[in-house]
Amino acid sequence: MSKRRPRKLNVQAILDIIKKNLVWPELKGLPDAIHYYHLTDALGRKWQTIGCHVTDAIKVFKMGEYPPWTLIIESAPYDPHITVRELIAMLNCEDNALVNDMQIILNTTVRCNQFINVIVNVNYYSIFTVLYDLKNDYLLNDPIPISDFEAMYNINPIEALSRFYLENVDTLDYWVWVQAGGSAELAVNFRKANPTLTLIEAIEKLERMRDIT
Repeated sequence: MSKRRPRKLNVQAILDIIKKNLVWPELKGLPDAIHYYHLTDALGRKWQTIGCHVTDAIKVFKMGEYPPWTLIIESAPYDPHITVRELIAMLNCEDNALVNDMQIILNTTVRCNQFINVIVNVNYYSIFTVLYDLKNDYLLNDPIPISDFEAMYNINPIEALSRFYLENVDTLDYWVWVQAGGSAELAVNFRKANPTLTLIEAIEKLERMRDIT
């Protein structure tokens, strides 16, 4: 059995929509002739889609990218003032766990703009996929400087671990980390061996080391 396309792949708001030329000019004059529509979504991107009327065009847009009919024709301009909270509102994301992770991972204006440039359809699964792909890229290519992490760890180890692993670390996570023998030095050593190691994986590694000794 073939899989059906989800009915709604784009959940972000539409800021503006304009009716453009006929898709097939030879059908000019017919009441149900299909037109191109250009719309601007909440992220500031311009899309092309099609429909017999505005409502129809919006429904097609919500079904997601489908070239050559529905696609992004103009990227969002770089926003030097955007915050992650504003981005979350634009995405219409209501999943608390995902929102919390976005606040940790997309912790700069540059990263918020990078996210907007990468994502296409806006829905939970697209947000999830793009967010964690970017997380791995940041851990590999743009991690928190070791000196900053070590200084932060001495003042606020929970915040330091959150920034280091790009994860939401709470008091319980920190307690388990310390009980397993975790320290700033060990976190740095683990990072050198595996930049994308998660905190849970680091704790499990510590526990295995402890069992061996």
